[in-house]
Amino acid sequence: MRRFSLVLLVGLALACQDRTFQADLKSTDQQVRVRAIEFLGSQRDRSVIPELIEITTDPAVAVRAKASWALGMMQAKEAMGPIVKLLKDPEARVRQSACQALLQIEEPEALPALRAALQAEADEWVRQEMEAAIRHLVQFEGETDVGESSFKGNWL
Repeated sequence: MRRFSLVLLVGLALACQDRTFQADLKSTDQQVRVRAIEFLGSQRDRSVIPELIEITTDPAVAVRAKASWALGMMQAKEAMGPIVKLLKDPEARVRQSACQALLQIEEPEALPALRAALQAEADEWVRQEMEAAIRHLVQFEGETDVGESSFKGNWL
C-alpha cells in the first residue's frame, strides 16, 4: 500500500508539473519557454503538440529550434508541415533541428523537401544533417505502414 501511495503521489506531482510547464510555453521569457519545451519534449507529452506547432514560428531562434526538437522526440507526424517550413529558416541552428526532427519522425514524405533544401543549403553542418536525414528516410520509401498519417501535402 505504501508503494502504491508513493507512485500515486509521484504521478500527481508530475501531472501538476506538466501543467506548469505547459503554461510556461506562453511565458514572455525566452529561457522559460525553452526549459518548458525541453521538459515536455523529454517527457514526450503529446498533449502539447498543437502548442509546439504554434511556437515553431516564435521570434526566438532557441525556441523554434527546441520546438522542432521536441516535435521530433514525440514523432509528431502531424507537425511535418511546420517542421518542413523550418528547413527554410534563416538560422542554421533551426534548420539543423528541423532535419533531426524529420529524421526522428521517420516519414519518407519529407524526402522531397529535404532534397530541395539540401540543394539550397550553404551551411556545411546543416548540409551534413540533411544528408543524414535523407539517408535514413530512404530506407522507409515504399513502406505501406508509414502512411497512416494525414499530413500529405506540398511543402516546397
